[in-house]
Amino acid sequence: MTRELLLGTAAALLIAVPASALTMTVLDEGRNVRAEASAGGDSDSNDDFADFNQTFTSEVSAHAMESDILMLQAGDADTTHGYGAWANANARQHSEIGALSISGEGSANASGSHGNIEFVSALGDADTHLGPGEFEASATSSIKILFNIDEAAAFSLSGFISAGIEQAVGLGESGSGSIASVFFGSDDDETTIFQREVFEDGLKFDESGVIEAGDYIFSIIADASVFGGFFPGNLIGDSDDTQHPDFGYDAGSRFGGTLNLRPIDKPIPEPVTTSLVGMSLGALVLRISRRRKA
Repeated sequence: MTRELLLGTAAALLIAVPASALTMTVLDEGRNVRAEASAGGDSDSNDDFADFNQTFTSEVSAHAMESDILMLQAGDADTTHGYGAWANANARQHSEIGALSISGEGSANASGSHGNIEFVSALGDADTHLGPGEFEASATSSIKILFNIDEAAAFSLSGFISAGIEQAVGLGESGSGSIASVFFGSDDDETTIFQREVFEDGLKFDESGVIEAGDYIFSIIADASVFGGFFPGNLIGDSDDTQHPDFGYDAGSRFGGTLNLRPIDKPIPEPVTTSLVGMSLGALVLRISRRRKA
């Protein structure tokens, strides 16, 4: 019995290769979608978040409309009603956290218009709501994960980010913004491993390397916003054309990305060392066998 046991041990030593036990632990996360919209005195907002769920799939929207605004003709006691400002926002995301991976794709879109305006007699109170013809919209889809790995690992990071804007010159102060970004770095010493950001552009990325044990941050974000119709004073339409066109503003951004981790193969014991262990056990087996024969 002893002989068989020792022979089995020798064989195991000859073929054994240490196995990796790489573990990724999520310490904190911020996967969420948000949409906000305001137009005149109307406003709407919605958001959702993952709350440490393994899979997160969500879409939120916000809509606001100033459907009927009062417009006064300059020097005329008569009043008219017209089509007012509107604003829309939408954000969506599908993301997953695996044993050794983080992946997701999402988008953010915002749009709005100041509507058809002939004359605005007064601006709304900036502290409470937007006035006639004024609008704002914003949307965000965000993945931000803080995680720990307990030993060195190889990583691969691939995907894309894009952002774009469509707008027409409108009345008063107006604008739009669109941005998408990706970041991967160490939280221990604040070292950046990979970082990119785009405005009105697109980018594909494919990075790989090796990272040591410790805490890391991975984030990928899409953000879009528009605003307009903030008139500096009373707006009087042109005598030949009292209707101002329904100018529109549209901004959007998207992302898709995957971070994969894998164990680094540990070195196999040197052949000479393994052979010596096997030979020693073999000699021990031989001595035991001779004693029994004697």
